[in-house]
Amino acid sequence: MRQPFLRYVFIWSLCLTLALLTPHCAKKLEEPASAPGFTLKTIEGQEITLSGLRGKVVLLDFWATWCGPCKESIPHLTQLYKIYQDKGFELIGMSLDKSGETEMVRRFVKSMDIPYPIIMTPEDVARNYKVTALPTTILIDKEGNVREKIVGFNSAIGQQIAARVEELIAEKP
Repeated sequence: MRQPFLRYVFIWSLCLTLALLTPHCAKKLEEPASAPGFTLKTIEGQEITLSGLRGKVVLLDFWATWCGPCKESIPHLTQLYKIYQDKGFELIGMSLDKSGETEMVRRFVKSMDIPYPIIMTPEDVARNYKVTALPTTILIDKEGNVREKIVGFNSAIGQQIAARVEELIAEKP
């Protein structure tokens, strides 16, 4: 009799914990904080400085080739990039694959037909953005402030990202 009761308490506690944590997967920041700066090279050798993108809405997509949800998000991000790239939007793929795997990442990017720049991201940059899970999407407004951090990907999150990008593009600086 005691074992079913403990199982019930455990399941109930687990459900309650998930219910409380789920709304925090996408976190709209109350007070925008300045995005940590960086100057890095893409896998094609182009230098990107975050401060040089001021005036644009920037989406940083922290991902890896071995991450299933990351792969699922790429077609959505590609579409988003194609729609908004001429409207003051920049998307940068921040690969967290190991630095020695650049050639493998290049092949992956080519196979997925990714049109936006990809950077082999140093650990300190991921740490500065508090990336603890993949994929992690960071939305930066035209003023260079982090406005939202979204962890994970599914179709609902994809719609949320698209809506937020549209809102941020429409904002007056």
